[in-house]
Amino acid sequence: MAVPSDPLIIRKRPRGTKQGAHGGAWKVAFADFTLAMMALFMVLWIIQVADQKEREMVVQYINGDLFAAGEMNPFDISNSPSLIDLQGNMQVQPGAIPTHHAGTDKAGASLHVRVPEGEKQTKAGLGPKLNSLVPGEFATQAQLELLARELDQVIESAQMGANVALQVVPQGIRILIHDSDKQAMFKLGQAQMQPYFEDLLMALAPLLGKVKNGLTISGHTDALPYVGRSYTNWELSSDRALIARQTLEYSGVAPAQLLQVTGMAARMPLIPQDPYHAKNRRIEIMVLTREAAEELTGLLTGQMLPKAHQAAQMNQPKARYPGATSVLEQ
Repeated sequence: MAVPSDPLIIRKRPRGTKQGAHGGAWKVAFADFTLAMMALFMVLWIIQVADQKEREMVVQYINGDLFAAGEMNPFDISNSPSLIDLQGNMQVQPGAIPTHHAGTDKAGASLHVRVPEGEKQTKAGLGPKLNSLVPGEFATQAQLELLARELDQVIESAQMGANVALQVVPQGIRILIHDSDKQAMFKLGQAQMQPYFEDLLMALAPLLGKVKNGLTISGHTDALPYVGRSYTNWELSSDRALIARQTLEYSGVAPAQLLQVTGMAARMPLIPQDPYHAKNRRIEIMVLTREAAEELTGLLTGQMLPKAHQAAQMNQPKARYPGATSVLEQ
């Protein structure tokens, strides 16, 4: 007799359309949205905790007017060179020129760059090379050429060779720092120095500070005039020369070395055939010999007038016969 088997149960399900597999695009979009909202909240928080002066400094930093000293490590927040830290406090690095914002009126940047050694200061690692130059007065042609080679090395290491020209002349060393079609020292029509030009002056200052020769600084512009009369190329060239002097002094040059700071406007173009050429906009630094410095000092103080009068008396024509008077004595 056969044993009955278990009943076979068959279930019927209604047929439906298959739904497509979900992709990961929405995750990327959601992550972007979350990041944007976080950035928005951070901006709102910064605006809330910062006053008007701090907001202006943030805008200047974004525009490139304030630059932190040394290399920036985005993963190291313990000594962050940025303006805002995670505790809601302002951290402003000391500027190249002390201001009431930076709080370095008494110290000055020369304390940081006078001996350029270490890893984070101006001309880092080149301290032994610059310090190998024997301090003193450079008078002979060989000494001036040696100093010119040292200056040229500093300029090349700063990657500003295309904007600087060195000339060894009988009066000393002529350093011409001029604009180019790709790079300008100052903002157009302003006396606001560009950061790379400021870095160049801060790199040259420790070397020039070892020299006991007198220095002169002159500012030059192109022939493009201003619209108004209240501010002309004379004021612009003078302001730029004064800014260069201030940067050199705060970076290691002794104030007693500077004998003259002048603004020449467009009266002495470097390219006379093209008065609007970019090279005509320049700052010239002269490292004077002792004779040239004495002549300049005597000319400015009026001591050269008696010497010139004595030389003129010596150059007067003499009478041919004894007892006769010259033409100038008649």
